[in-house]
Amino acid sequence: MPIDDQARPSRVETPNDILIPDEDFCREVLGGCARRTAKRYEREGLPYILIRGRKYRPLQAGRTWLASRVQSHTPQRLRRAR
Repeated sequence: MPIDDQARPSRVETPNDILIPDEDFCREVLGGCARRTAKRYEREGLPYILIRGRKYRPLQAGRTWLASRVQSHTPQRLRRAR
């Protein structure tokens, strides 16, 4: 028996975070990337939970995970030839 989309919540509040559907997370947090990209990020540690067969992602924890992946490189100092 298929689950009616009307019965599924669009957001689930938890004590420390808000769970949003995977497609909304991709649009809001990942800048509109495909859900396939988010699935690849899952293998690298992006958090998610399945509720009644639908994938939800914690908004703040997901943003924190994404921010932890930002890398900055300090340019190497060029040495002058003597």
